[in-house]
Amino acid sequence: MAGNSAVFILIKSLSMSEKRYFKIFSERHTIGIQNKYTLLFDGIDAAKVEDDKAISSLLTKAGFNSRFLSADKNYLYQLLLRSLNDFHHAKTNNIEIKEALISIEILFHKGLYKQCLKLVRSTEVLARDCENFQLMIDVLMWKKKCIGYSAGLKQAAEINSDINTYLQMQTNLKKITDLYYESNLLQASNEKDAGKSVVKKFKDILRQPELLKEENALSFSAKTFYHLVYSNYYYTIDNKLKELEHLEKLTALIKESKTYAVENPLDYVSIYNRLLSIKKYFPSSSFFNDVQTLREFSNRVVFKNEVVSYRAFIHCNTHELEYYLINNNYKSALSKTRKFEAEVAETKLDIEPYHMIYYYYLYIITLLYAGQFQDALKFSNKVLNGFDFEARPQVYIQVEILNAIVHYELGNYTLVLALCRQVIKRNKRQKMLSPFEEQLLNALTKNAGSKHLTFKAEVTAFEPLIEVSEAALKSNYNTESNYIKWVKAKIERKTVMQAAL
Repeated sequence: MAGNSAVFILIKSLSMSEKRYFKIFSERHTIGIQNKYTLLFDGIDAAKVEDDKAISSLLTKAGFNSRFLSADKNYLYQLLLRSLNDFHHAKTNNIEIKEALISIEILFHKGLYKQCLKLVRSTEVLARDCENFQLMIDVLMWKKKCIGYSAGLKQAAEINSDINTYLQMQTNLKKITDLYYESNLLQASNEKDAGKSVVKKFKDILRQPELLKEENALSFSAKTFYHLVYSNYYYTIDNKLKELEHLEKLTALIKESKTYAVENPLDYVSIYNRLLSIKKYFPSSSFFNDVQTLREFSNRVVFKNEVVSYRAFIHCNTHELEYYLINNNYKSALSKTRKFEAEVAETKLDIEPYHMIYYYYLYIITLLYAGQFQDALKFSNKVLNGFDFEARPQVYIQVEILNAIVHYELGNYTLVLALCRQVIKRNKRQKMLSPFEEQLLNALTKNAGSKHLTFKAEVTAFEPLIEVSEAALKSNYNTESNYIKWVKAKIERKTVMQAAL
């Protein structure tokens, strides 16, 4: 929605409940002129694209002045924010604390110190539960003021000890959070292999005092980032067992918290996504238990639960599908893809391209393994024509490789040559292919360019790929295994699904 006004974007993000509440709210707060803003709201809500001329015409026909449309839209935006504040009143501890701080300030300025302190004490409990150190410091500052004016400066000064404790915890959390972000950047830069320089930088991070042992993380929030840093490190050096160990400690930690999941629903989903991404490599019954935990989580979320629901839906389906592929259960993988398509069509889920590209990548692999090449082609075209390369470059280029393989299976050799050249040309600029992928493209190019391709010549081109397969599978970049399964089956003159029987 780039280029659209803030009010247009905000209205398009509203749930049906939020829209209904706005109608009630606007009637209460815009006496005498509510019809204009309700009409303006309805006009924008109904529009597929923002069109000020059409909105002005709508207002004029209803007898309203449309000369100051920009000001009217700004007023509507402010009215919507006030409506949302009212609608989501006290839905999370953080919102409740912020609302309480307003009441505390009002009571203080009215000189009602006893009532002010009573509210301060109950708000302290909320701030302590959700570990919002900045809000806790704000609450304690008002507590110090109230005590100073009602009981004297000596008692007020005693609050400084509590403030200093929370300042220390806030500083500790900031340091560990900064180290976590730094580790994320290192992990992203190391997507293809564990370079020595990246590992050295990771070890420098782990030598920081805050990360030497878990006890140095002074709060629940700090401990969550402590385990995330270590899971990033073990991901980078491809130690799945240690990565899983830290992620399981992390999920055990967040299960113990009364407020973390509800206060930080997207972080909760992200952590479970990380857990499933590694746990699928360890065949066990608990994998599906964790999938079910994530599936059911949106039922506990009271604020914008459809966003959480969408993310949980795509993560659960992606990890289940990949679990089946890793464990060579292609029949279940094929069943999962069909069920997923039906659910997407039924609910019309709006899922981010970043996640959809990867799911379709797995979908194409599943169809390729099943020998359903025309269907695989349909979904590779869906990615290549429906999504931008920049949405997820590494996976997009892998779909391009799969697209070349599918056309190879269909005997479209001239097109295979063009597709392989296109990927190789892109790689000269962006250096995104692994050595194995380069060898695979060269083998496809050699076979597709042969005037009289025999089975023996085809095998001769593909056999060197099998020889390097063990080294490829040991690297922390595991997409090679998907290609290797296809190459091995091709040499056996079977589909991957047939070869697995």
